[in-house]
This record gives sequence, C-alpha cells and structure tokens, in this order.
Amino acid sequence: MAISHALDAVARPAVRLIREAPVRGALTFQRGAGPLAVFLPAYGPEGAALLRIHAVARALRSFGWRTVVMPWRLTLAQRRRILAGVRPDILVMQGARHALNRPGLYPGWPIVYDMDDADFHLPHLAEPVSAAMGGVAGVIAGSAYVADWCRAAGVARADVVWTGTAISPGPRVAQADRPGIVAWAQSAPASYMAEASFVREVMARLSRRRPGVRLRLYGRTDRDDPAFLEGFRTAGIKAEWRKKARYRDYLASFDDVAVGLAPLCPAAPFVRGKSFGKVLGYMDRHVPVMASDVCEHGAFFDEKTGVISNDPDVWVNALDRLLGDAAARQTMAEAAFARFRQRLSIGEAARRVDGILREYLP
Repeated sequence: MAISHALDAVARPAVRLIREAPVRGALTFQRGAGPLAVFLPAYGPEGAALLRIHAVARALRSFGWRTVVMPWRLTLAQRRRILAGVRPDILVMQGARHALNRPGLYPGWPIVYDMDDADFHLPHLAEPVSAAMGGVAGVIAGSAYVADWCRAAGVARADVVWTGTAISPGPRVAQADRPGIVAWAQSAPASYMAEASFVREVMARLSRRRPGVRLRLYGRTDRDDPAFLEGFRTAGIKAEWRKKARYRDYLASFDDVAVGLAPLCPAAPFVRGKSFGKVLGYMDRHVPVMASDVCEHGAFFDEKTGVISNDPDVWVNALDRLLGDAAARQTMAEAAFARFRQRLSIGEAARRVDGILREYLP
C-alpha cells in the first residue's frame, strides 16, 4: 500500500506536467511582446474547434499575437494554474459545450465568447449560454442569426465572423473527369429529418431522369440505424453512406464528386443559426454547390457561384443540367473557389478576429 501511494504521488505531478506541457511549449517558441490570447475550445481539434479555435489561434500569430489553445482535457485547477502563470490579456471561450467553459469560473480576464451555432436552442445548453451573455465582454458569432440573439440576450457587442478553413494542398480533379456522384456531406444526416426528406425527394426524381446518378452520404457511425440508408435505396436512389473520417480524408473524398448539396430547413430553430458548414469542403475541392436560400447562403452565393433555392423543382432541374455539363460545373466551381479564398479562408477569419479582439484589450 505504501509503495502504491508513493507511485501515485510521483505519477500525478508527472501526468499534470505532460498535460500542461503544450501550453508552456507553445509560449516558449513565440517571440515578441504582442498581446496574449488564450483559447478555451469546446473539444479536441476537429470540426468547429479545429476551424474556429485551433486554426484561428495559429493564424493570429502573423498579426502580432501570442496565442495558446488550452488542452481541452485539463481540469479547472490546471486551467487556473496555467492562466495565473501566463497572465493572458484576453480569453476566447468557445461556447458552452465544454463543462468548464463558463465565464464565471475565470474572473479577472476579459472573455470573448465564440459561438458558431444556435446552441441557445438546445435544451441542455440554453441555460449556460444565456447565463454567459452577462459575463462576457462580447461575442464572435458564426452567423447574423446567432449575433442577433446574443444582442437581444444582453451582450454589449456581437460581431459576425464566418467560419473559415485552410485551403487544402494538391491539384483539384477536373469536373470532366468526375463521375455522376452527388454528395450530401452532413455530419449526422439521420438527425436532420426534414433535410433528409428533401434530399430523398430531389434525388428520387433525379434518378428517374438519370438512372446512373449516385448519392453519397457522410458521417455514419456504429450507432446509426441502417434503415436510414435503406430509405433512400427503396426510393430508387443508388446511395452509399460513408463512415465518419479524418478531415483530410473527408476532403479527399470530394475529388470524385460532381455536385455537393447543402439543404437547410429552418423550421427547426437550431438550423436557423447555421452558416456554411460542409459547404466549405465542397468549395475547397472544386465541387459546385446547391444550397437552400436560408441563413448565410444568400449573403455569399450568387448565380455564378452556386445554385441557391428552396424549390425542389429548381434543385432537380439544376442537378440534371449540371450533371450533363461538365464545363458549367467547372466554371461554377472555380468562381466559388475564388470567392471562398477571398472571404472564407482561415486568413480572412483571423484578420477579422484580430480587429475584434483588439477592441477588447485592456
């Protein structure tokens, strides 16, 4: 027993040092005397945490910031110990999905709240998100809908910064060399029942016109019911449902996709806060986009860069036309990619965040 206690006494500090090492190491290699921002992500480096926290924190260094992303598994005591040691100028907190992302736990620092989705419409997050509005200096929102809600909830300032993404390396496959694959890259499609019904109707009608067309679904997990995929197949659609993959593999999977779908049905309140999501991957890999005319889509796309409509007839006809015209797909994809680089890159997101955060510095 004594040996066990002795080993435990040695192991705990060692584990603590290992977990805290990334923070201290990141600061060691950052030169200069710029302001220090510590980012508190909602989870590990994937999805919105990767794009809005990890990637933006790195990119901010080129704007003169010193930045650190707090490892998301650290305890509150570890977080507080690090903050006391590094003494940041500002904290950037990614929403309330992490139990320790509560402004009241970190007194003494200005906190900017980053919220991509309409988490205030989720029952388990509504209370902590609402409470946070009175404890933060401001909000960086992923859409105008989220920003408007935050202002109404009492926050003094809410700015919109669209989620950006890094531009992936490597050549893009020409549309003329791609088969007739249509992708719906929603990460949890079975939970988007209205959107699934819309896609099923559109693709069933399209399949009668183009028997060779195929639909690719994404984000399957071991918990998903195979009956969801079967519903598409029984509607006469050649469909597959790919398992959830690493982001780089997810992007690479678009290299044989002809058109990418981004339906959103805002009858569900949570959906009203969506911005671009999986559309980023489509544009990055030169996949022309067909999206609903809701949320932020209309503020970005026009007739040259995508097909934006809520009418299933428009979707069916546009898909039929695009699948039969590789040159038109190529032109649309290239126009969207040029605008994507200008307005939805990580560099552009970081430029916007830089200006916003400086407004909150003491």
